[in-house]
Amino acid sequence: MVQMRVSGSELRFPESQWEAWVSEGRVPPDALIFSLRLTGGVWQRADSLELYRFFRKSGEEERREAGLSTPRATPFDELPAVAFPRQGLSGTEMLLGVNLVVALFLMLAWRGDYTTRVFELAQEFYRLFVDRRIPVGFVATLFIHADLRHLMANMLTLAAAAAFAEYLYGRKVYLLYLLGGLAGAILSFAVKGRGPMSVGASGAIYALIGAFAGYVVRHYRHLPRWQRWKARRIYMPLVILAILPSIFNADWRAHIGGFLCGLLLGLVMRPGNRGREMLLSGHAADAPR
Repeated sequence: MVQMRVSGSELRFPESQWEAWVSEGRVPPDALIFSLRLTGGVWQRADSLELYRFFRKSGEEERREAGLSTPRATPFDELPAVAFPRQGLSGTEMLLGVNLVVALFLMLAWRGDYTTRVFELAQEFYRLFVDRRIPVGFVATLFIHADLRHLMANMLTLAAAAAFAEYLYGRKVYLLYLLGGLAGAILSFAVKGRGPMSVGASGAIYALIGAFAGYVVRHYRHLPRWQRWKARRIYMPLVILAILPSIFNADWRAHIGGFLCGLLLGLVMRPGNRGREMLLSGHAADAPR
């Protein structure tokens, strides 16, 4: 296993990937490297290693021959494989699956009375907390939807939002979903002051979007140059022009609570391996050659 430190961030990857990482420009010259085989079990600068200089030179020659001036690997290339892997289940798939299974079970149980029963249940959750201080409804309603249209709209948005959040934060996508959803449900309860409780995954979805925005804001200077351009011209305008206005549809209290919670978590939470790798690749791409 290779450990790499750059600008306060640390990343690990198998020694078998050393050649690919170096030749693709993902290991900057001033990175500190620790490996039993490559560095003899001590921390050394990457550019002091013979295998680093060899693979870096060969990688630059390959890119020059191919007419490429930047590393071949680009952020988010692996996004589909992360969200929908060929083996196992991703966090994105698990969140989609729980929401769909809950909806299917309730629709089969309640049939034509589904929407009515959903709001009756949400009202009962409200009474349970007000009268007996049992908070089960704050979590349960994150996976319950008003009708099929509500479910499908949220699942489409969840698939995209969870995929980006999982790419950047790994399995912490569960934590973002639950904490953001809870923040939205609690704010809705506190501001509205009456039942029924808010239903649906939209507060949690806005938390995932907020976490992505928080990541971009916190780590903007360390992103690859191309991603910084996208952040200015695509990502943040999309949040401002498309996402924020929709906050005020339906239960805007839950949406705002979820988004603000996700934004705060994105500003303070440590990214996962791929999120840190993106920052390291940005450092490598901008380093003098």
